[in-house]
Amino acid sequence: MKQILIHAVTEYDRKQSAKRGWNPYALTQYRARIEEVDQEPAPAYAAFTGRMLDVCLKAVGQAKSTDNEQMGEIVYTPISKRNI
Repeated sequence: MKQILIHAVTEYDRKQSAKRGWNPYALTQYRARIEEVDQEPAPAYAAFTGRMLDVCLKAVGQAKSTDNEQMGEIVYTPISKRNI
C-alpha cells in the first residue's frame, strides 16, 4: 500500500505544480508523512485531511471521504507527539 500511496501523492503533486501557489516542498512532506505512518498499524491515509485524503482513498480503492473526515475526524498523532 505504501508504494500505491507514494505514487498517488506524486501524481497529485505533479498536477499541482502547474497551478499558482504550488508548494515545491509539499511532495517531500507528503512522502515523509506516508513513511511515518507506515510504521504504525493505522492506515497511511489517516495522516491526511482535505483533498489529499480523497486522493489517497481513491488510490487504495476506498470511497470518497465524508465532510467530517475531510476536517480531520480520522486523527493521526505522530509517535513524537504522543504522551507514552
